[in-house]
Amino acid sequence: MRHTAKEQIETIYRQINAISALYHTAIAHTEVTDNEFWIWYSLIVVEGEQSQQSICSAWSLSKQTVNRIVSQMVKKGYAVLEAVPGTRNRKVIRLTDTGRKYGESIVLPIFTAEQRAMSRLSMDEITACTKAYEKYLSILKEEIPGADIDPLKP
Repeated sequence: MRHTAKEQIETIYRQINAISALYHTAIAHTEVTDNEFWIWYSLIVVEGEQSQQSICSAWSLSKQTVNRIVSQMVKKGYAVLEAVPGTRNRKVIRLTDTGRKYGESIVLPIFTAEQRAMSRLSMDEITACTKAYEKYLSILKEEIPGADIDPLKP
């Protein structure tokens, strides 16, 4: 049975919304909000140094939201901000030992579930999925006026 473009678009967005709802439900069992979770996720799972700016770009969060959450993390002793030499005011977020333990308790159960789920897919399935989404996103950005940002690039 051949599906119309409209039906295929609806299917894609139902799937995207189902994934978002699944994460929201999982995060609801932690002590943090969705936005806080993705900041912790960046600091625990994502490789490389994380600044407030890189987190804003990677997760499409406002500067104010990230600044407020990171300020709370600093106040609670979970993180410190370190100035990046040679920049005007860029700061890297560094977790304290207490912050790392706390962040891992929030993030690792969900990350481990992600890894287990991914391990149940073949490499061909993973590659096909990521390539299809990458291509769709690229074309959609061409088709939507003003959508020239890349939310996947920090």
